[in-house]
Amino acid sequence: MVVAMLCQLKFAAAHVLSYKADAMLTKKINSNTIRRINAARVFHGIHKQPGISPRGLSKITGIDLATISIILTTLEQDGVVLRRTEAPTGRSGRPNSTLFINEASGVLAGVAVEVEEIHIVLSSFSGARLGSLRVPGSLSQEAAAAAIKNGILALLRQVGIPRKRLAGVGVGVPGLVGLDGRIALAPALDWHDADLAGVLTAGLGVAVHLENDIKAAAIAEHIFGSCQHTADFVYVSGRSGVGGGLYLGGAIYRGPHGLAGEVGHMKLVPHGRSCACGAHGCFEAYVSEHAILKCLAEAGESARDIPSVRAAALEGNEVVLRTLEEAGRHLGLGLANLANLLAPSSIILGGGMAALAEFLLPACRPEFEANTLAEIRCAMTIALSALQEFAIPMGGIAIALQHFLEEPGAIRA
Repeated sequence: MVVAMLCQLKFAAAHVLSYKADAMLTKKINSNTIRRINAARVFHGIHKQPGISPRGLSKITGIDLATISIILTTLEQDGVVLRRTEAPTGRSGRPNSTLFINEASGVLAGVAVEVEEIHIVLSSFSGARLGSLRVPGSLSQEAAAAAIKNGILALLRQVGIPRKRLAGVGVGVPGLVGLDGRIALAPALDWHDADLAGVLTAGLGVAVHLENDIKAAAIAEHIFGSCQHTADFVYVSGRSGVGGGLYLGGAIYRGPHGLAGEVGHMKLVPHGRSCACGAHGCFEAYVSEHAILKCLAEAGESARDIPSVRAAALEGNEVVLRTLEEAGRHLGLGLANLANLLAPSSIILGGGMAALAEFLLPACRPEFEANTLAEIRCAMTIALSALQEFAIPMGGIAIALQHFLEEPGAIRA
């Protein structure tokens, strides 16, 4: 009996210690998370309103002046933010200071990886594009990594920026990226469990971070595009398939394993067209760029890509117009499902959907309106990406910027 009591006491003590350890860890995690969130809010407040004062920054972010001062000290030491003090006015009190993003502090590289090509963009910390380069893609991980590295270095030379000013790189890939930053699966590239970020970090000597390409584009729309003041929206785009960037509650939603957003595999048509995932009737089997080109090929049309499809539609090609009308109806039904489920403020169309919008939306909107709850429909809009072809590489820029803000001191180091 004594032994049993001792065991119970030992278990209770272990439980209390475990609880205290969990509480301490939770407190530490929460404080770190809050610090990162506040740093990002301060930076983006300055980005959206150049010349804002610390007091004005406190007002629009809701962060107290003491915390603002601590964050600004770090950002100024990193060379990311510039403070300008106004000339004395003769009035009592401290002179006013205004805050700006330092365009000369460093540069970020954003990369969009596709099978055929790799699109690389350099930008300042404020998101101003400094240069753009496209290089051939590859199914070989080694060749693709080399193309990205050499392309970034070539673009730095092209725009006359020293390599040491590269502060970070973000890469958008057409596949599933886990929370560990590894590519779990990229079907179009036939990559499995690939550590592309690790290879590039070692090759470039700066931090490289990966994200699913559509999630990256959604983040870019929020930071640099048309959704800067929108906390809830869905970005839908894709080439070989269809992906969704679910920007909900002011942040991208990844799910517990980082794989959320595969909206292309919503089932629209029972026992419908076959999909690359092995199932039938998926959303992307009807509205992706690949699906549209496949339908046209089966109808005897030889369109090579979305620009040629658009050109044929503008010329009044009946087969192309009928194909796009059918794709538009399925697009409307898919967007209605997303709207009813998530009730976002807006749905943003990117990629080929945006390029073909004038032919897809006339059939899309009636289907969307007929299948979306009226209360949800009247409070949301369907819009086109403001970043267009730069959405994914600018998503890479946004990812690199986010990680830089979470890991201060990169430029000083």
